[in-house]
Amino acid sequence: MLLFLLIATAVAMLATRPHSPGSGLLAAGAQAAGVRHGASLPGPTATPVPVPTATPRPPLFSTRWLDAHPPLDVPPITAQGAIVVDLGSRQELYAKDATTPRPPASIMKLMTAMVALDDLSPSRMVTVSPSATAVEPDHMGLTAGEQLPVTDLLYGLLLDSGNDAAMALAEAVPGGANAFVAQMNAKAAALGLPGTHFVDPDGLDDANRVSPYAMAAIGATALDQYPLVRKVVGTKQIVIPSTPTHKWFNPINLNDLLWAYPGTYGMKVGYTDAAQYTIVLAGQKNGHNVLIVLMGSQHHFTEGRALFTWAYAHLPADAAA
Repeated sequence: MLLFLLIATAVAMLATRPHSPGSGLLAAGAQAAGVRHGASLPGPTATPVPVPTATPRPPLFSTRWLDAHPPLDVPPITAQGAIVVDLGSRQELYAKDATTPRPPASIMKLMTAMVALDDLSPSRMVTVSPSATAVEPDHMGLTAGEQLPVTDLLYGLLLDSGNDAAMALAEAVPGGANAFVAQMNAKAAALGLPGTHFVDPDGLDDANRVSPYAMAAIGATALDQYPLVRKVVGTKQIVIPSTPTHKWFNPINLNDLLWAYPGTYGMKVGYTDAAQYTIVLAGQKNGHNVLIVLMGSQHHFTEGRALFTWAYAHLPADAAA
């Protein structure tokens, strides 16, 4: 009888003991956090790319001025999503379905550039892998085995829209491309950009999702906090001379408005069949800095030019008040 009581007591204690987190709970938590499983990025082992929850924070841009001044005469645009921001006052001047996440195509390379500079110094030499040269066009024109500094790769990334440069930068960080994409998602969450989700470093995969508002926040952050990115996106063309470690390169900016619309100083263009034309534009006139994002456009340069002209004509003296 005593033995029976001891056994019954032990069973009851085990049944009521609090459980510590185990692999089952961790797996459930990973699914709730939106962990992406698959092997779309190169590497010896397929690893999940986490998608952190965006931290709630005050909006980067205000709608106060827009709410008081409805844009009745804004130019017609084909873009499915758009936003126009006065960077000085952080006031939205125009928005069209600006919070719906969409495939961004190559304009998301602005985030790629920022994350690369978070981990790598501009002078850091990067060795180009065969997998980096195997990605689809557009290409900077890298050859496997070449070694280039991060700065030169940024010119190929943001002027040529080089997918090979994007992958070379991603593979250079500890943990490789999968870890790099995880950092992109972590940075988007830290900026408080809900709905933003990256699956590659170059924008080729249309599973990438960013809203026009989020792209405006990414663009504004790049301009404010990354002077090298600001310099690169405003460069029309640059010659990178050959060295003992790499051949000659001549990146040319794909942003036509750098030439065609005075005051334009950035930032990035993109295209895929699903995303259509996308663009992030930055320009200045009469002391006002304007940022424009167009996504899902049929005529991104024409519409960007029209919105610049409209915005400069609709910046009241009290925009920052």
